[in-house]
Amino acid sequence: METKSAAGQPESLKGKRPVWMRILLWVGAAFLLVNAFGVALVFVSVPGQDAGMVVRLALVGAVVALPLWKWHGMNVLRTWGNPATASFTRRDDPATGGVVFDVRPARAARMPALPLFAAGGFLLLMALLVGARSTGAFIGLYIVATVCIGVGCSFVLPGAHDRKPVKVSVSGHGVQSGDTGVPLNSVTDLRVMHGGLVVDPDPLMPGPGGVPIASIAGRHMGRRQAARGYAVTIRADGESQSSVLAGGLTEDCARALAADLGKAIESERAKRATAHATVGVPS
Repeated sequence: METKSAAGQPESLKGKRPVWMRILLWVGAAFLLVNAFGVALVFVSVPGQDAGMVVRLALVGAVVALPLWKWHGMNVLRTWGNPATASFTRRDDPATGGVVFDVRPARAARMPALPLFAAGGFLLLMALLVGARSTGAFIGLYIVATVCIGVGCSFVLPGAHDRKPVKVSVSGHGVQSGDTGVPLNSVTDLRVMHGGLVVDPDPLMPGPGGVPIASIAGRHMGRRQAARGYAVTIRADGESQSSVLAGGLTEDCARALAADLGKAIESERAKRATAHATVGVPS
């Protein structure tokens, strides 16, 4: 079994949050739901409103729901309060006789996604407010809001599928992480992959007026997000595709996790070999 690092394109333990943070999250979610319901109720109850309002509400709901559920944006929200650096801890597992690695991913970079999402949400609300009087105003605001949300998603959604806390178990039965399981004797190698936002490594080329400040800032913030997009993958013997054990990691954490997983796998293999040798020795 080999432990490697590679650059390429490549699940669940709840993070323990303070009580005040959980209360704040629930209050914020309730506030958004109540206000969204209130806006919808006002619009559908106004005399003279037709099916156009239903279409506008559906469009606004779609631009919010698609990133959250279709493209795994909920994982970004669930880890929003995590530190900027990923971490893991190792502990013994009495149930299996092996070890468990509790992995906590790094949060997605908050800039520039947070102000872009705030602007997009505000514009969507304004689109609903003015859309009843002017379809053109609704379309214009909706397009700008979609662009803001889309740009913000382009920063935080790459690699979001695997940005979640996981338990990686190594025992005599094999390696298990969420729905990913590989028998111990079938583990061929572990790799550190980059599966998040990819930033062009080439330097920015200045134009007639120099390099735009927006391009410099975007490149800087993109690199901050890219640094939190590493993953540890595992490949089974006879299979060409690797499976992700843990994602949303910083590079140092990913390399350390891969190294410790490799040691744990070798330790479990040594245990099994010793047990088999002991059984085979005649008394």
